[in-house]
Amino acid sequence: MNDGFGYRIGIDVGGTFTDVVLISNKTGETSVTKTLNKHLDRAVTVVESIEVLLKKTGVNASKIDCISHGTTITTNAVIERKGAKTALITNKNFRDILEIGRFARPADLIYRVHEDKPSPLVPRYLRLGVSCRIDRNGNATSEIDEKELSNLIEEIRMLEVESVAVCFLFSFLNPLHEERVREELTGKLPHIDVVLSSEILREFREFPRTATTVFSAYVAPVLRNYITALLSLLSDRGISCPLYIFQSNGGVSQPDIVMRNPALTLLSGPAGAVVGAAQLCGQAGYNDLITMDIGGTSLDVCLINNSTAEATTTREIDMFPVGIPMLDVHTIGAGGGSIVRIDDVGRVKVGPDSMGANPGPSCYGLGGDETTLTDVNFLLGLLDGQTFANGEVPLDIELAKSVIKKNIADPLGVEIHTAAAGVYRVATNQIAEAIRTVTVERGSDPRDYSLVAFGGGGPLHASAVALELGLSQIIVPRHPGLFSARGIATADFSHDYIQSIVRPISDVAYKEIDSSITDLKRQALEDLTAEGVLINRQKMEPALDLRYIGQTTEITVPIKSTNNIQQKEVFDVINQFHQLHERLYSYSVVDEPVELVNIRLRAIGTVPKPPIVEIKGSGERPSPVNERAVFMPNGEDSRLVPVFYRDHLKPGVEINGPALIEELSSTTLVLDKMKVTVDAYENMIITLDKVGQKL
Repeated sequence: MNDGFGYRIGIDVGGTFTDVVLISNKTGETSVTKTLNKHLDRAVTVVESIEVLLKKTGVNASKIDCISHGTTITTNAVIERKGAKTALITNKNFRDILEIGRFARPADLIYRVHEDKPSPLVPRYLRLGVSCRIDRNGNATSEIDEKELSNLIEEIRMLEVESVAVCFLFSFLNPLHEERVREELTGKLPHIDVVLSSEILREFREFPRTATTVFSAYVAPVLRNYITALLSLLSDRGISCPLYIFQSNGGVSQPDIVMRNPALTLLSGPAGAVVGAAQLCGQAGYNDLITMDIGGTSLDVCLINNSTAEATTTREIDMFPVGIPMLDVHTIGAGGGSIVRIDDVGRVKVGPDSMGANPGPSCYGLGGDETTLTDVNFLLGLLDGQTFANGEVPLDIELAKSVIKKNIADPLGVEIHTAAAGVYRVATNQIAEAIRTVTVERGSDPRDYSLVAFGGGGPLHASAVALELGLSQIIVPRHPGLFSARGIATADFSHDYIQSIVRPISDVAYKEIDSSITDLKRQALEDLTAEGVLINRQKMEPALDLRYIGQTTEITVPIKSTNNIQQKEVFDVINQFHQLHERLYSYSVVDEPVELVNIRLRAIGTVPKPPIVEIKGSGERPSPVNERAVFMPNGEDSRLVPVFYRDHLKPGVEINGPALIEELSSTTLVLDKMKVTVDAYENMIITLDKVGQKL
């Protein structure tokens, strides 16, 4: 990314729609398009969407400086089990690490004793062992049995394996044996992908390291084929600017760097909007936020404190850990395409499965016969069937009535609009519970935050959710249905590096810590330089993972000094650890010995951001463009609600609810006793007259 006066493109490929934004680097002017995912080949949809946007804006392809691309292709490959045929090579007699997992039963299965957790991505016949051993000090105590390795490679050839994950004990301390296996594999089977755990996750704990390495190997051919096809299609259209891939940690990277660890793209989809919220809302003066992103298949929520999103390294997919740093986005199945059902005991449930784009909600008229949240919102009058998704997907009200009557109203013995209003309230409760998970359950009061609503469905449900949680302010940014793509377009470069050193910190000399951080910085400098990031735009953020000896979890503590770590910095970090432990767990034991677990480094390459121009407005209230009969979610009879176009709302305007505010990518519902204003950055601010009121 450069400081030129061209344009940047942000792309978010979701489960139902592909969103593309075009931003002028000089003026910040933003143009958008949203396309239904009609093609099995997502790369075709992406390129077609770019062409539509360029044609609409009259921008020449040569003016595009860069494309930043977020995609769910790797996540979907895992969930749908459509990744590569993958083998796992580990120490002999250790091939069942994936099967054994942790001692504790997964939380989702604690009371479902007759159910097993999902099967590993690598079946047992493809999990292979070879004799060799590195000890806990990083010393080779048993070298690789070359004959075994040769036989193993021949077996992989016969099994027609496409990708191989290699994970040996203590290889994070000494990668010698893993590198030897790769050397033999690439020499004899150059067509397959080989992924080493020592390059994926240089961290102790065998199960997360093995699982993360397997995830990377499983999706590597899928991601490589997709990127190759996309670059070819872009080139055919005369688009030759750099392509950057968005990662789960909230930053972008070059494709060749991402391909060293394809797991970096797992769960990256929801992170884009969080980055956008932190940047754009932060520039407008809103720093403490709860993000609520409702798309076609899921609801994603995240907590932002002081413009910094919460991060984690403990996420799971299908109950298998993904041990890489990522934004801590909590996801549930409550999107527009989520299926509404009545369970065996008569409860209404929204999700977790979705109709996706094909066939999609029943009202799309593409063959769907299940009730979805979009069908419900349409029947309540919250959506305009002719302008939905910019008119690309006209909605059929009779189809929505039919599936709601058959699947929900008749089984419950109620009228269809009563059933739809009940489903809306159930969805509201599920969304509120997800927000409590990232706030109340972690010691934060949601009432201390502003709710940022985006995604196609976020603004439709935000007012009801705010009432449920007692929140006093809602922010709906411009283009909420494409907010993730907008965040991706302006994301910085970001890379995370780690090295495990599991010893009491009193036994680790500060020079050893400084030396390890220096080594990590050297790797970071190589990556950022390869991406063209200038030195003055590079930031290095070292940190230590610490715990009390005997604990099984650690706390990441940042190191304030980034150069020449001295003993004083180590003491400061230990003191910070005690303070953080007190805040998180309500106690600390300052006399207890502290253990160093990992040394971390986050390297950031900041990119110039397009300007956000303050806009002045007269504050004059526009007239509604029409009125629509709406069955309000509290179950009352229909009432005429004024409908406004968002483009007509200028800074300073005030509108009292109830109201519907429509725009290209979303519709915002404003309930009774709520007021809408527009700030100088064109954010809609919804405030509640009386906090604590209910639907």
